Amino acid sequence: MKIPLHTKLRREFRGYLYTLISKIKSNNSSNEKIDKDEINSIIMIRPNYRIGNILFLTPLINEIQKELPNTKIDIIVGMKLAGKILEPIPNIDKVIDIPRKLLLHPIQLFSIIKNIRKKRYDLAINISDGSLSSEITTKLINAKYKASFQNEKTLISLTHTVKKENRYNHAGSTALELLKLLTDDIPNNNIKLDIKLTNIEIKKGKNELNNLLFKSNIINNNTTKYTTVALFRNARFDKKISDEWWNSWYNELINIDKNIIVIDVLSPDIPSKLNENVLEYSNKNLRILGAFFKSCDLYISADTGPLHLALASNAKCLALFNKTSIDKYGTLGEQNLTIDINNLSPKDIANKTIEIIS
Repeated sequence: MKIPLHTKLRREFRGYLYTLISKIKSNNSSNEKIDKDEINSIIMIRPNYRIGNILFLTPLINEIQKELPNTKIDIIVGMKLAGKILEPIPNIDKVIDIPRKLLLHPIQLFSIIKNIRKKRYDLAINISDGSLSSEITTKLINAKYKASFQNEKTLISLTHTVKKENRYNHAGSTALELLKLLTDDIPNNNIKLDIKLTNIEIKKGKNELNNLLFKSNIINNNTTKYTTVALFRNARFDKKISDEWWNSWYNELINIDKNIIVIDVLSPDIPSKLNENVLEYSNKNLRILGAFFKSCDLYISADTGPLHLALASNAKCLALFNKTSIDKYGTLGEQNLTIDINNLSPKDIANKTIEIIS
């Protein structure tokens, strides 16, 4: 994928700016632990607009709850729907949305920051070292302690930094190293995304699935055991898998087991279903959509935001990658599987689908 000219220019400008500031800025940050008894409020800064990157915060959020069970967290993001996804997590107080490209509108930015600054936090954590928008936002936050990963080119002064040891490969795990601000007890395994669906939400997801099957005259026959597979076909740019490929996969799958029900999850970019034989479903409430994925026997898609939503909802997932790194963006969790499909046929993946369902 070709990088746009404006992106190249922005990166070059940022590089020159980092170099200049780092030469004149004093660095008095500490790598000592912060006393956990001092921390009752935290704000995380991650002004990103992609659902996957927002969900990658959940391992850190949930580990902080273990370390600081009575501490509330606010989060600054760049995605309007993030609050509806994250705010029901028990230790989240508020999710603050900074719209995309707000740095181009400084008056609006400072208006939002002014409202945020009314609250003084015990700890501000910049998740994205090296992000200009994150660093400017961190600079303007009112907090006793400010922390991020150690970065010689940072534009701002921090009270605490953490040296990145690169102990994790996955993008959903890397932020866990920031736990070293509070403790040496850093998780090494069994790491997973988790939005902490409530029992009520899980029940709603099951009801959505049952209602869909009932309306489609599928569950009227109680003697037949059906397997439900939720399919999401959209993905960004060249990560997207063609409808022709999905139709071939579907035909191979049904040839193996005619009692598999594929449910095509539609979106504004995918407004019509794959073929006349699949069911269709959509839901604007992303937590209920995640609960729906969890209720199905399997979720399958390319590397895309709903994949990480399904993972964070504890659905069983099969991810099909053709471009991006499996180590960095693949599925977390022992029940899930990520496959590089570049040298595999739709028939091969149909057989893999049957295997993971079993």
